[in-house]
Formats: sequence, structure tokens, C-alpha cells
Amino acid sequence: MLPVINSLSLGPISALEFDRLMHVFGPFLPDVPQAPMAVAVSGGADSLALAWLLRRWRQNVVAFVVDHGLRAEAATEAANVHRQLMAMGLEVHVLRLAPFQPGRMQERARSERFSALEAACVQRGCIDLLVAHHLHDQDETVWMRRTRAGALPSNDKDYAYVDGLRGIRAQHMRRFVRVLRPLLGVEPERLRATLRSAELPWVEDPSNQNRRFERVRWRQDLTDVMRHEARAEQKEAQRQSEACADEVAACLAQHVRWHAAGWCHFHVQDVTSASLRTRVMADLLRMVSGRVYRPARDAVERLLEQGVGSLNGVITKPAGRFGAGLILFREERDVQGAVPAYEGVCWDHRWLLPRIYSSDEGAPLEVGALGDQAAAYDARQLGLPLGALRTAPGLFSEGRLLRVPRFCGGDWDVIWASGTPIT
Repeated sequence: MLPVINSLSLGPISALEFDRLMHVFGPFLPDVPQAPMAVAVSGGADSLALAWLLRRWRQNVVAFVVDHGLRAEAATEAANVHRQLMAMGLEVHVLRLAPFQPGRMQERARSERFSALEAACVQRGCIDLLVAHHLHDQDETVWMRRTRAGALPSNDKDYAYVDGLRGIRAQHMRRFVRVLRPLLGVEPERLRATLRSAELPWVEDPSNQNRRFERVRWRQDLTDVMRHEARAEQKEAQRQSEACADEVAACLAQHVRWHAAGWCHFHVQDVTSASLRTRVMADLLRMVSGRVYRPARDAVERLLEQGVGSLNGVITKPAGRFGAGLILFREERDVQGAVPAYEGVCWDHRWLLPRIYSSDEGAPLEVGALGDQAAAYDARQLGLPLGALRTAPGLFSEGRLLRVPRFCGGDWDVIWASGTPIT
């Protein structure tokens, strides 16, 4: 939990207050040029105040300015922000995004922005990326999610509903970068006061006043009473979600066997609580598939009733020769096709390639599912379901299989990139 700073004050945030906000995320790497801390800056008041506070707190800071290219003046604004941050003593890089496809513009922009920021952090050696979401952003997010899900009876809270009401996370891990939001408990007025105190101007994005966007409507329409209600509900949802996460983690450790080849054996018959079974199963389906989100609760419940089926890109079936319970492995028809193999590529959202071997002839290399090539290996002897073997990664050159992972008896190192079920 982030510490509560004096929310009654509308004055600037002091260095001591910011140190308290950052302390909860520590310990950090040494403050050295080889491992700077990154901050995403749009040029608006919130992110500019965060950059200013961070630069006073730490010497080695790199700012990434994202130019979405959505407005004609965006490039000029990015250049102005670049100059302003340089004057503050930060290392600055402007990231220009490719044009977006029409539709769901804010959602697409957010996704592309974070992908670009993560790649830039990796290239520069940053493991922590700070973004400037604040208390009002949190209020708006809770109301948006609450409205979309609809009110559920308090004694039957869907896990996705409760997690949604937790709002924006203060920290979360992407594949290679930890995203930190130290300002989630701070009123935006204090960020503007911080900039005024430092005599730093900022720009206002006109899209922040465009009521075409759902978040803008909530931002403009929420009353103080509604904001306080959102904060109370978010705090309770966070308590429930953390208690549930502890229960799920204990169940995973006791009743699930996770295998290096990206499949698992769930002793579901030993879990007496129906709601816990559903939550654990949903988490396993998400991890085995490599997807970001869990499937809907009702779909998971139907799958558990049937004991066999396909959901979320995962095959579930009785464990058979592996014992009692269920096994889960990737669904072959849902697996990503072959892609160029290079260091750092993540195939099928599941397997990361830490290094690449070159082919004898120098031909292009690809990573893809073993598929029919799995027939050359004995799944039973390897201790794998055949489906898990067929959806395992292989290194190919012009259709010829060159290498298989160590869990298939080969010498190829691949890294599981979809999370693990033991926390």
C-alpha cells in the first residue's frame, strides 16, 4: 500500500514526501549511469511534475517522451518537452509511434505507448519505469469498471469484478520492466502546485477535454461524494483481492504441479471450495495460454463441470496416465505461427529466446510450434502430454528443424515468459 500523504494540503510535494512515496517500492538498484530510472513524460502537468520530483530524488534518470502522432502539433510539443527536460538535467529520448488503425484510439494508443516504453527501457538498461497516474485517475478508473460490470450482490463478487475495483495497480510487472505509480494517492492539484513552485510551465492536451472519450466524461462529471465512494470501494476491493490472492497461491502450491514445458497438472478433486477451484482454474488457463486476462467465470465453471474442453486457447482433459485430476496444455490450433527468431523475441506470448544460434548455411531462422515434427520424439518417455509436445517451440531454418528445448531432450535454451503459478 502507498503511504497517505497530507491530502488536505494543496501545496507542492516536498522532497521528503516523495521519498516516502518511493520508499514502498524499494530496495532499488544503485543510482549509477548504467541502470537509470525511467519516467514517461507527455509534457502535461502530471508527468512533468513526476519527472521533476524524480530528478531531485535520484541523479540518473532517463525520460521517454512518446509522440503518438495523433495531432499535427504533436511533434512540435514533443520537441518542446524534450528541451524542457534537458534543462532539468535529464537524459531524454523521444519515441515516435507508427500510425494507428482506426477505432478504439485511446486503447490502441495506450497499448502501443507501453510497448514502445518497455522496449526503450530494455535498450537503455532501465528496470523501473515511473508513470504519473494520480488519485483522480484512480477514482475515474474505479467508476468506469464498476459501471461496466454492473453491481453484483456483495456475497457473490466475481473475481474479475473485485480485481477491477482494485483500480490501477501501484506497481506491476511487464515482461522486462516494473511499472511504478507513486502518485496514485496524490491529488492532481498538488502536482500543479509543485510545478508552479518550480516555475515550470506545462501543456494541456486538448483531448483531455473531449467528451467523446469515456474517461473525460467521468473526469468532468464525478462529484466529491462519488470520488470518496470510489476510494472506499477501491480500498475494500484491494483487501478482498489480496486475501483471495493469498488463498490462490497456497492452493497452487499444494494442488498444482507446473511443468517446465508450459503445461500443468491440477489435482482439482482435492480443492473443496467451488469458488477457489474456479479462481485457480482461471489463473492456470491464463498462464498456460500466455494471455493477459483470465476467461470469464461462468465459462470456467462450465469447463470444470464438463472436465474436458477448450477455453482461452487451452485444452483441458482428465490427467489419465499422469494420475487423478486434470491436465492443461496449449491448444494447437490457437498457437502463433512461425516468426523470425532473434534474441529477445517472445513467441506465442509464452516463450522468450535469450540467444540465437546461427544456421550452417546462414539461412533465416524461425521459431514456431513443433507440430508434426513432434512425432520424432517420445512424449511418454519425456513425461509430456502429446499436445504439450506439439505446441512446444522449435528452431527452424527453411522448414527444417534445427533445435528443440532442453525439456524435449535438446540443447536449446528458452525461457517461460507467461508467469508462473507459484507466488
